[in-house]
Amino acid sequence: MKKNHQFFSLCAALFLLLCSCSKSDYTKALPTASTALMYVDVSKTSGVGNSDLLRLLLPSDSIGDCGLDFSQKIYLFELPDGQCGACIRVSDAEKVGETLKKLEEKDHCKGFVHEGGGVKTAILRDSWVVAYDDDAFLMLFSVAATDVQQAKSRLARYLRQDGGRSEKFTRLFQKLNTMKSSAAAVGRGQTLLKTTDFDLPKNIDAKQVQDAVVITVEDNVAYARIQRFSFDEKVEKALKEHESVLRPIQGRYAQMLPSDNFFNIIFNTDGEKFLSEIQDMDFFKPLLASANAALDVNNIIKSIDGEVVISYFGDIVSLNGSQFSLIAELSHSQWLKDVGYWKTSCPKGSEIKDWGKDSYCYINGKELFYFGVASEQKNASSQQFYCGNTPAVADSPLQSVAKPISGEITERLKGNRFALVMNLNRGTLFGESSRALFKTFATEANALVYILE
Repeated sequence: MKKNHQFFSLCAALFLLLCSCSKSDYTKALPTASTALMYVDVSKTSGVGNSDLLRLLLPSDSIGDCGLDFSQKIYLFELPDGQCGACIRVSDAEKVGETLKKLEEKDHCKGFVHEGGGVKTAILRDSWVVAYDDDAFLMLFSVAATDVQQAKSRLARYLRQDGGRSEKFTRLFQKLNTMKSSAAAVGRGQTLLKTTDFDLPKNIDAKQVQDAVVITVEDNVAYARIQRFSFDEKVEKALKEHESVLRPIQGRYAQMLPSDNFFNIIFNTDGEKFLSEIQDMDFFKPLLASANAALDVNNIIKSIDGEVVISYFGDIVSLNGSQFSLIAELSHSQWLKDVGYWKTSCPKGSEIKDWGKDSYCYINGKELFYFGVASEQKNASSQQFYCGNTPAVADSPLQSVAKPISGEITERLKGNRFALVMNLNRGTLFGESSRALFKTFATEANALVYILE
């Protein structure tokens, strides 16, 4: 009988241990409706301390141990309505409460209440709604004043979830946690990074397409490497078959890209295929219609065969007044024969003037657009289309660059299908916030390289 008693005592102890372990699974509070998930693994970042993350997440830099466990992964999520939030493991709920009380005394926190069932809620930074229990700390960012109570109820509901999850969310969550990095993300491209979708096959449900993003920071450069995939086998097969629209980058123009402009976009394509993909897209359709009213842009695009680089010389604040250039490898330049006709058929109030050899300037009021075709000195048969909205930037891709992007970045671009190289020092508010984020989680980052593999 005594042995039976010991056996049942052991079973009870194991049961209690398992129960306590399951209750400590803070990830059960992640919203199962999330369309995108991201984690930051603090244990794999360099030189990160609790105080660094505390300054990012809480409006105080001197409150010491706040009861949150930053040694575990911090999860970020995006909901179908675009609302974003975070989930952090709680190591000491009592200390979390003490932290919020201290913030309340400094007018950094308000509305601290007990919702019942062990859930407590509050408002940080006037618009961040937070809720926590013994296991998890949730927050929703930038909540409208009229939606605060609804957000509190929403978070409380997430905290009370029993851990049961839909198959869709489970696959998303499992995919994320198989990606070994200091930071990674998974989600629909349309919600996660608002990426363009001209590389997606037509007649497929874009909601079935996911982006898996691995983020690293090396030598002051943040790399975001993206792979597109689908849990649907038919969509996954279509994605693989459609990859030829964007071909592997060879680095044709990489050494000519200035490192001091805001961003450069690089890809390699067959113009015929590319045009067929973008001409019916909601974003490109009106742009093409407007451009084709003056120039036969469709034929120019069709003549592209090789790498394309678009450079933007402004910053995020002054999109309308900034300068841009484009250069692309051509298979031919037969459309130059039609420029004479374009000159005579310009819309009223506009005109096309000669600029130089095989180069022209389209003028429409204050709008200027310079374009032309150049041949390489070493290979006269190799032609390039170039254009821009000022004479200086239009032919800038043909000139030598004093400070090109680094050789390391150049090598990283090769073999991928699409890349964006961004100078965070030129991004004003965007650059400042991005640098602050990377500095908090890893190290100083002066450039962001977005790569579609």
